[in-house]
Amino acid sequence: MIGEPPKSILHPTDLSFASQDAFAHALRIAVATQGDLHLVHIAEPAEDDPDDWNRFPHVREMLARWRMIAPGASRQDAAETLGVKFIKASIESASPVQGVAAYVQRHLCDLMVLMTHSRTGLERWLDDSIAEETVRETHMPALFLREDHKGFVDRETGQISLNTVLMPVEASVPPLDAFRHVADFAHALNPAADVMLLHVGEERPIFDGLLPHIELRQGPVIETIFSYAGEIGADLIAMPTQGRRGLLDALRGSTTERVLHESPCPVYAVPAK
Repeated sequence: MIGEPPKSILHPTDLSFASQDAFAHALRIAVATQGDLHLVHIAEPAEDDPDDWNRFPHVREMLARWRMIAPGASRQDAAETLGVKFIKASIESASPVQGVAAYVQRHLCDLMVLMTHSRTGLERWLDDSIAEETVRETHMPALFLREDHKGFVDRETGQISLNTVLMPVEASVPPLDAFRHVADFAHALNPAADVMLLHVGEERPIFDGLLPHIELRQGPVIETIFSYAGEIGADLIAMPTQGRRGLLDALRGSTTERVLHESPCPVYAVPAK
């Protein structure tokens, strides 16, 4: 729900080692918010493999490595200790879009954490597929990590390094609800985190509602966003998007799409009301 930190985290996994960083982020966010973590693998019926369950990300193994639970703790002990519910699901579907979108509707997830890499595997999720359809149906925020992103969660220790979030704003996308959501998300992970706003243009836009200072810069939009992100040491770039048009409808050919593909850090896409 916009304006609240996410409490039901969905991580679609392709069961590859490359998706471990996204899994670590999804798991750490769920622990920080004491929410539900849904690990979902979509397999075509002909590709279904009984061994897939053994290849799922190992929740308790990672939590023990982070020293959040005792080695050998049971699933129930881990859930009770951390206040988190862990769900693993393997779904047969010829369409990843339909499989995950249906899952989201049934389980009311409110944040999707995705790893994107190469032109195979989860790269398909950015190509007329799961993100577009899911957000169109659920209006759900999405955290995107790339293989070349370090991210803000250390996979080995669970340490969070989310200190500064940059949120570019523009006059055509009302930012207040997105700002509240991003601030609640960041502060759930680090109460001292700063959310800084930036507008690239000739003059600051005026918005309804209480917002912090909006930094005004001039220049090419993408380059200016990345330059300011480097200047303030941003750990995350949050991009408000035009909500009901669907995430990738808003992203395609847009500033947000370029930020998503070229950003030096993870990107949090937040549908705006």
